Amino acid sequence: MGAQPCDVPIRVTDLPPVMILADHFGYADGVRHGVTTYLLHVLPLLAAAGVEMTVCFLRATHAAAADLHALGIRPVFFDAGKWDPTVALRIAGLARHRGVRLLHATGVKGTLAARIAARLTGARTLLHMHDLNDPGALSVAQRLAAQPTDAAVCVSQAVCELAVRRYHVRPERVCVARNGIPLELLRDAGADTRSRVRAELGIEPGQPVLASVGRLHPVKGHRALLSMLPAIVRSCPRALLLVVGDGPERAACEHLAGSLGMTRHVRFLGRRTDVPRLLSAIDLVLMPSHSEGLGLAAIEGLAAARPVIAFAVGGLPEVVVDGVNGRLVPPGDCEAFAQAVIDTLADPARRASYARGAAASAQGFSIELHVQRLIDCYRMTLAP
Repeated sequence: MGAQPCDVPIRVTDLPPVMILADHFGYADGVRHGVTTYLLHVLPLLAAAGVEMTVCFLRATHAAAADLHALGIRPVFFDAGKWDPTVALRIAGLARHRGVRLLHATGVKGTLAARIAARLTGARTLLHMHDLNDPGALSVAQRLAAQPTDAAVCVSQAVCELAVRRYHVRPERVCVARNGIPLELLRDAGADTRSRVRAELGIEPGQPVLASVGRLHPVKGHRALLSMLPAIVRSCPRALLLVVGDGPERAACEHLAGSLGMTRHVRFLGRRTDVPRLLSAIDLVLMPSHSEGLGLAAIEGLAAARPVIAFAVGGLPEVVVDGVNGRLVPPGDCEAFAQAVIDTLADPARRASYARGAAASAQGFSIELHVQRLIDCYRMTLAP
């Protein structure tokens, strides 16, 4: 597919009704995840483009559903148990009722249920691979439910092998549509916003600020990042790390920061809804992840004209170009990662160059370009 940005068509007339199906719309207690954000960005544009959609989730309703309702989208929550074998029948029944000819599904169980429902209704299935999570024992079930007409859309080239090897999609039926974001919400807000946010957070003028944005989960590498902080602080005594997000690792990370004597140099901000404002106040975005399908937080950093330093895992090398918009470090090399942070903070000219590169490269990740590519994937999946 072409790499140049293009506008979403005003009206799509050649597509039949589509069902968009996911495992769940977020975690317990109203916690959101990357797919929550993705769907809130993409669904309104698909609707505006004229795609007739039924949006469904296997699990119970979620607080974020209020945001979909506000956008005029009425999701269906099947409230199915973790291993409910009847949910595929219910999906098939709803698909028949609404004339669905394409099931666009994500998640291990969501894709499996969609494949079964497609077999029952004669529809096509497009699997959406957002990450590198292996389906484990369910790979066998995926193989049994697979059809030659199944297709997959992957968020990065790095994910394509998983679609073929573990989800059993034919290689020629796999396409890449890298995630996009609303760039206008994340472009540099300017000096005034930066000063205001820093004042709100009690950050001193000129203080170097690093940020990690994302759910506090082991795969995101927060503990490794905190272990690097003493070395960074030795070279940059005023450095401050903002940890934006929440999750099961938070208590352990807070304890680790204390045990390392880094409490004064770390702020745990929890889940925030003002990430674009926060990014205006920081100098570097850090991505110490052990695995990433693509790296939405990295794309957000680029869109805010902030250099990104990341381990070269998963799809991150498709976002971060070493020496252009940030630094890529060999996976797991914490010493090299810390040194990349130190070197970038110590060189304002290099940092400014990376910032210009970040703003330029972000143009390839517009939400409009992503939706156009996704519609192209729909057409490919439905083609005879």
